[in-house]
Amino acid sequence: MTIRLCLLGAGGYGREVLDCLLNDSRFEVAGFVDDSPAFRGNEVAGVPVLGGVDDVPLLPDVLFLASVGSPALRRKMTQSLLARGANFARVLCGYIGSRSQIGASLIHPGAVLSVDCQVADYVSISFGAVLGHDTVVGDYTHIGWGAFIAGNCHIGEGVLIEPSVCIARGLHIGSGAHIGLGSVVLRDVPEGATVLGNPGRVVR
Repeated sequence: MTIRLCLLGAGGYGREVLDCLLNDSRFEVAGFVDDSPAFRGNEVAGVPVLGGVDDVPLLPDVLFLASVGSPALRRKMTQSLLARGANFARVLCGYIGSRSQIGASLIHPGAVLSVDCQVADYVSISFGAVLGHDTVVGDYTHIGWGAFIAGNCHIGEGVLIEPSVCIARGLHIGSGAHIGLGSVVLRDVPEGATVLGNPGRVVR
């Protein structure tokens, strides 16, 4: 049975998600949801933008999937649709280890989740990212291309982890944190902090 999806966000990351789904026979993309005037009423990569979060039709056979990279915008769009009664999909295209539990989230092709991981709702784990054993990821977090998160880490809600980040074993990354491109994180990160560099340092 084909699963029909509507993607939240028609920008660059939305097109990456679309391309992933178009190459998977399990899914059909009905359209995008985006509030940007540049997208509304138009097509993106041949797929229609059906409306914004407040007016897109809610069809009984269509599930929604977050496809915007910004955790803050992802949260805002998702909560608006949840308030209208929308349902969200779980899309698993990577390797999922035994006993790992995943909510209504997206795991891209090439991503690897080891054993006993827990991934909450509205999360995206991009191409080639790796989660070590027993790692926990909170709602609305986005993990970029090729990131490596070692075992027993706890990633809070709404965290942005950019591509090629490395996070050492057993660390806690506070909710709302931003880990910049290629950073190597060797100690816990406070809520809302921005970390850059190798070794990673809190810059704000």
